[in-house]
Amino acid sequence: MRCNKGTMAMAMLLLGGLLGCASAPLPPKELISARKSYERARASAAAELAPTDLHDAREALERAERAFADEDGLTEARDLAYLADRRAQLAEALGRMAAAERQRGAALQAYGELQLALRRKQAPPADPVQPAEPPARPSTPAARARAPGGERPIVITKGR
Repeated sequence: MRCNKGTMAMAMLLLGGLLGCASAPLPPKELISARKSYERARASAAAELAPTDLHDAREALERAERAFADEDGLTEARDLAYLADRRAQLAEALGRMAAAERQRGAALQAYGELQLALRRKQAPPADPVQPAEPPARPSTPAARARAPGGERPIVITKGR
């Protein structure tokens, strides 16, 4: 089988590229997980509702990235990446919680407005021309006792 010089050169470049990539260490799984968690938190409600916590997660991720770039700090990079992962997860959870609190507040407000509208709907309309007169009260104590909602004094005697 005959190979031309261009094909042979391309194969050598490909092999050289693969060998060059093999010498660079792969990031630890904790750092990969921390990157994914941070991106997920950044795309969530945390960016708007928990920006301080998201910023803390970003700083922790940057510390882990610097430790990974330092070839002697692989163990430290793993530890810092684990912390960055947890901070990103916390920021995302706090963002979700703040969003839920907003929804709860809006639902309570809508519920209150609905209750007020229902009360207004059930109340008898007031005649703006004539004010309503209070019902006449019975004049005798016996009539007051028989009348609905009549007032009767209650006397409690102790020991007699």
